[in-house]
Amino acid sequence: MLWLGVGIPVIGSVLTTLALNMLGLGSEPEPAPSGTGEPAGRPSTAPFTVTARQESEAGCTALPRRLSSPADRAELVSGGDVGGVIQRNRGARVGELNVDFTLEGGARSLTIASIDIEPQEPHPSPPLSGTLLCEPNAGGEPKIHLFADMDSPKPVFRTGKDDSTQRYFRDKVITLQPGEQVNLSAKFRAETGSREFGLVIRYVRNGKEAAVPVPAPQGGRYAVTSYAAEYGAAYEGSVGGVFRLVANPRRCQWTPAPKC
Repeated sequence: MLWLGVGIPVIGSVLTTLALNMLGLGSEPEPAPSGTGEPAGRPSTAPFTVTARQESEAGCTALPRRLSSPADRAELVSGGDVGGVIQRNRGARVGELNVDFTLEGGARSLTIASIDIEPQEPHPSPPLSGTLLCEPNAGGEPKIHLFADMDSPKPVFRTGKDDSTQRYFRDKVITLQPGEQVNLSAKFRAETGSREFGLVIRYVRNGKEAAVPVPAPQGGRYAVTSYAAEYGAAYEGSVGGVFRLVANPRRCQWTPAPKC
């Protein structure tokens, strides 16, 4: 599995899970920064929790620069901490980024009005082209419920398939009853550039509107990049194994694009 930007595993088979306890509204006390959202011995008043994770799957990640550190290169070819290499060098998933979310209701019902995508920049940057890390023989297509075209100036969640034009939250909302779980899968696709972005959940409870960010797992970042025309270096490896430097790396050796 590769890494989703900084600190998000995307190489190997480890699931990354981050539970975020959201803030309450009105006169309710602010949740403490603990796993339950409340001090020990007190019931949680967090309106809901959200968990973000990426499922295990093969694929590629790209780094903005060619690896120049002997220590980083040694980690790759010796089967060391590949995730740490990607984190230090701000890698991003190539082609598409698949993330699963689980929303779980708190003590009261509420309505999720939207989940907004907030790019760091108004337009995509050039594809990351420094170093490409690939695990070949990727698995099958994951089940997708939401889709976002990150090449768009203002990406939004659409329903289902890549070619969908229907905005999911234009006519729909998500209602969370106490203790209820709602699972969402989202695919973020990039074909012409790279994008770093944030996610914000906007909800209504007791007639009051509020918004909370959805941090990426392990405090990292959400980022995706398209394939570049060429790379300064490329490495190929396997789950749990070592990576080897590929001589004369070719973009189309890994990308599934028909034009290749």
